[in-house]
Amino acid sequence: MAKKWIAELVALTISITSWTPLHGENLSSPGNSIVMEVESAYKEGKYDQFLRDLHTHFQNAGRAGALRGIFESAKIAMKHQSAEAIEKRKNALNELDKKRNDLLLGAIAKDPESDIAKRVHSVVFYSIDPKCEAILQELDQLKYMIPETAAATIDNKISALETEYYIKSLLLDVGSLHGKKSSSEEIAKKKIALALEKLDKMEEAAKDYGDKDWEEKIQIAKSGFRTERAFRVDLDVLQKLAFGNIAPKNPVEENVQEIMMEYQHEKQTSLDTYRSEIVSN
Repeated sequence: MAKKWIAELVALTISITSWTPLHGENLSSPGNSIVMEVESAYKEGKYDQFLRDLHTHFQNAGRAGALRGIFESAKIAMKHQSAEAIEKRKNALNELDKKRNDLLLGAIAKDPESDIAKRVHSVVFYSIDPKCEAILQELDQLKYMIPETAAATIDNKISALETEYYIKSLLLDVGSLHGKKSSSEEIAKKKIALALEKLDKMEEAAKDYGDKDWEEKIQIAKSGFRTERAFRVDLDVLQKLAFGNIAPKNPVEENVQEIMMEYQHEKQTSLDTYRSEIVSN
């Protein structure tokens, strides 16, 4: 059973980190507005209590400890996956993304100014500075880094923070599935606040260690955070349409829903194949 959970977590990671940035004009999207709203509220301290409460939950035994154990095992599994196999999976998912994007643009052609069209544009024409994107992906992958020693180095500290905040994000997801009353939009906002706090703590750690390279990296990551997170917020809405969590309001949204349902089906089939390969190894 544990091996199955590890395989699912590894496959999910490949899925999450496999988006294909395309270059084009990025219209102002609902996701961007949400990110700006949360960023402003975070700076005003409106998420402080939530962040303290979640940290307490993270420190407590129970579900957080179980997630931490599974995640540490998944980190080891990730280390032993060949770079060639991971790249093959990412390329396959990227091809699915390109196919989906072409279909989505055709679906919104009749109503280009609608809310759903703006979200589709945000996803399809997601574009971020390559240097910033590389740093964001480096940070994301650091949660799977297994330190060679327990030495108090800045790399180990950044990796530990990335792991901590990923588990906290999982705790929010688990809570949303077990009777908590937060709406999906509120959970998305809390995750943005969580990510903002993570970047602040990373920047603080880099300053404490006197590491100018990491300090610069975190500052660059912060500069592109809004664009990257807006993309994720808008993509999440399209995924909720696919899973039936949001009902389509008009024929355009119905078309988008059908495209996303087929995309999710093809993606799941691909990930199931990859997961079975991990379990068999």
